Amino acid sequence: MIVIWKGRGVLIIFIVIAACLLMNGVTGSVFHDNDYFQKHGWPKLAALWLAGATTWTLGNYLNTRPAKVMIEKATGKEVILRPEHSFFFVKMEYWGPGLFLLGIIVALM
Repeated sequence: MIVIWKGRGVLIIFIVIAACLLMNGVTGSVFHDNDYFQKHGWPKLAALWLAGATTWTLGNYLNTRPAKVMIEKATGKEVILRPEHSFFFVKMEYWGPGLFLLGIIVALM
């Protein structure tokens, strides 16, 4: 599988994995059942919502940072360089609502 990202967009994968591992550990220790995360839908919903909130917050922070202004030598015009952080051509902050919806779909299955 080819993974396409710009900037720090690849962090979405690691955020989702970390949220699922965290929720798996929490539910396993609270309910004293190591398979609780796999058996129930709400921990997956909570993990994806946590990942969605994290990616939305981090994406807004990264994509709204001030741009660099450079001056082109040949023409003297200003060139604005703004970093873009995306994953599969979708900006990082838009993955947040997508993960919220994916959490609902996974919980209902």
